Amino acid sequence: ALGMLSANRKALYVWLALALLTLVTYAVGKLGYAGMSVVAMLLLSVSIKGQLVIDYFMGLAQVRSRWKWVVTVWLLSVVLLIGLAYWTSV
Repeated sequence: ALGMLSANRKALYVWLALALLTLVTYAVGKLGYAGMSVVAMLLLSVSIKGQLVIDYFMGLAQVRSRWKWVVTVWLLSVVLLIGLAYWTSV
């Protein structure tokens, strides 16, 4: 029971971090901030949120590193392609 409480608490903290990062992203958009540094910060936020989901909600934090890296490389590839698309459009 103690292990489950700890796991539930960890899931709560991860969820709160995801919610906080999402609210920050929303506020940045609502305030109309723009520019390369803002996009870089938002892409970093997306990367952190994605990795939290991969590790805790997909349960890949405890699996072999090969499988974890496949999903992480996919996430980073998508984020980098979005960043490249933004950079080439400016």
